[in-house]
Amino acid sequence: MKARIVTGTLLALSIVGGVIYLPLALIALVLGSFLVVAAWEWAALSGWQSASARISYTCLVAAFAIAVWHWNDAPGFFFYASAVAVFWWSLSAVFVIFAQQQKLGTRIRLANNPAIGVLVLSCAWSSVVWLLCHDRTMLLGLFSIVWLADAAAFFVGRRWGRRRLASNLSPGKSWEGAAGGLAFATFGTLIFATTIELSGAASMAFLAVAIIAVCASIVGDLFESILKRNTGLKDSGQILPGHGGVLDRIDGFVAAAPIFVVGLHGWVDRL
Repeated sequence: MKARIVTGTLLALSIVGGVIYLPLALIALVLGSFLVVAAWEWAALSGWQSASARISYTCLVAAFAIAVWHWNDAPGFFFYASAVAVFWWSLSAVFVIFAQQQKLGTRIRLANNPAIGVLVLSCAWSSVVWLLCHDRTMLLGLFSIVWLADAAAFFVGRRWGRRRLASNLSPGKSWEGAAGGLAFATFGTLIFATTIELSGAASMAFLAVAIIAVCASIVGDLFESILKRNTGLKDSGQILPGHGGVLDRIDGFVAAAPIFVVGLHGWVDRL
């Protein structure tokens, strides 16, 4: 527990400090390094165990990340990337429900298709790049909301969790933990909206977007649980003491980020 808290705190302070103080290229490099490690771990979750295969996969994701960096402001690119991400995570929610109900049979292994990792990580990176270039304050807001929901869900679940959220996918998660995470995230979102002085209508829209993004983060977390169960792995890696791998920390974020940015760009900013 101590290692988990210390590692989480150091990561949060480093990322927040970087987003606030580092120049664009440098903070992009820092966040991009997390993407690269996540790609390395996703290769293992896809069943690729050889070093050469995992290196090739990681390089492919890195190449997509560089392309996204250059093309993200091109007409239509960000829109299509966001639309694909929203469609994918909507489909994933259905997949997770069917997986929990054990209705997929061997088709559950479709989740481990390596192309899914390229799609998920690239679309999430597109959202991060858009926020880095256009609204770093909202990037901090996104990190804070997802982190708060995740931390609250963990501690509330440990203390009061009784009813399993998805017993066939991730027995450690509970409905009480999910509700606690959502409640704390809602409260944090209201404080954040007040701090940046959003108007009444924009504030309510922002709250709705944040709640949907937190729900998406739960889907992302459970989807990674499917990947790990299919490959017999407890964690995606061991690079983060007390947490496991990078994917174990950003699985919810990669799902929440596109949903958050679509809502922010397509709804909140118009109010």
